[in-house]
Amino acid sequence: MQVKTQSGVVVGASHERVVRFLGIPFAAPPTQTRRFQLPQPPQDWTTPRPAHEAQPAPPQPLTVGPGIRGAARTSEDCLYLNVYAPESTAAPRPVLVWIFGGGYVNGDAADPLFDGANLARAQDLIVVTINYRLGIWGFAALVDRNVGLADQIAALRWVHHNIGAFGGDAGNVTIIGESAGAMSVCTLLACPAARGLFHRAIAQSGAAENVGTRAQADETAAVLRELLVEDPQHADLATLLEAQRATLARLRPRYRANPLRPHIDGHLLPEHPLATAALNSNVPLIIGINRDEYRLYIRSSLKLDDDALTTHVERRLIERDVQDPASSTQRVLAHYRATHTLHPRNPNAALLADIETELRFRDPMLRYATARGRNTWVYQFDWPSPALRGWLGATHAVEIPFVFGNFMLPSIAKFVGAGPDATALSNRMMSLWAHFARHGRPPDVWPAYTSNDRMQLHLNREIRSVRMDTDATVRLWDALLRR
Repeated sequence: MQVKTQSGVVVGASHERVVRFLGIPFAAPPTQTRRFQLPQPPQDWTTPRPAHEAQPAPPQPLTVGPGIRGAARTSEDCLYLNVYAPESTAAPRPVLVWIFGGGYVNGDAADPLFDGANLARAQDLIVVTINYRLGIWGFAALVDRNVGLADQIAALRWVHHNIGAFGGDAGNVTIIGESAGAMSVCTLLACPAARGLFHRAIAQSGAAENVGTRAQADETAAVLRELLVEDPQHADLATLLEAQRATLARLRPRYRANPLRPHIDGHLLPEHPLATAALNSNVPLIIGINRDEYRLYIRSSLKLDDDALTTHVERRLIERDVQDPASSTQRVLAHYRATHTLHPRNPNAALLADIETELRFRDPMLRYATARGRNTWVYQFDWPSPALRGWLGATHAVEIPFVFGNFMLPSIAKFVGAGPDATALSNRMMSLWAHFARHGRPPDVWPAYTSNDRMQLHLNREIRSVRMDTDATVRLWDALLRR
């Protein structure tokens, strides 16, 4: 199947009623003189361009683990996207644009986990997956600022101008992302240059908190230049990645966050996304977390006695400016031990993960949802991973295969589980997301979240809506964090 874009004709491959158009350039290669600079328009081509093979992911360190896989191929020439379109183009379809996560340092639009064919076929949607520059290429402000964010906007601009030729509706685009991709979604809501390029948003396991200041971005760039010694414009990839590793090691402990992230630059991102949440609430938003997010980052074998746990929790409460942190720590630990089912093999490590899930995931989500005030729907994904003998629970990233309907890879099935119940939940979740994309709101089974009526949809073998104020753990943190 051939489709004419503004830059030239692309040729896709059809399989099981879905046409895949892989590796379409949405910007010029960010190489040589364009390294570290804002994206430029793609170069035109005159003969039909085969779009049968995905292009490399952005440069990144190798990362492996449960639910995490490194990119198969990487290259600085990485600004490509993939389109999954049902064969019939009888009517304009809603468009979902997927922004991958990976802490702004890892990720690959061509990861088989994000193959959009099953979702496109099951829900009659157009699915687009995009690359964007990562790490020091995208978020170090070495030359231009917020380059990775500008890449995302350039991809959305390409969708706006071209997706109609693939059967998509340029007036009905939903951006959807997980982890750093979800943080990108909330950040894009605050970017004036992105307005009008999308019309709904879905943020999975990420909100608006992970944004740096201009001063932090300048400091990160200064540290990188110090560590590189040579001109970063001419350094090789191995040297750049080593400088990135050393910069993260130096700055992450002080920031208590990845310093390679979007920052407030007064132009592309003029204000913090949380400060403009209410102004941008005209765009409907689904936002949620997984019940056991932080289990992914804590080993089941972690040795943590009661004193070490108490010290850690008290330090975290001091960081959050909780009043009377010592007594508040005892209150938190007593509550969790009395009300939570802790893992029998390592209850203290599980308790630590539960508390970090609250501080790092639920609290930012609720603050952002509350700041918006309207047009927001909140969920919690409760399906537990069977991996590591059940240690992971409903951990970070476990919901992704349910959104895409991708259980065919053995590594994915091992991580998320498979079987009729998993398939049924995936079908329901795809349907909910597609309904939202089509209509700008979920079906009535999912009530909206407001500051006065805090409703949340729980997704598991059963789907149910609950009032968050009935949850004693939510009430505890509401009081301690003054939210």
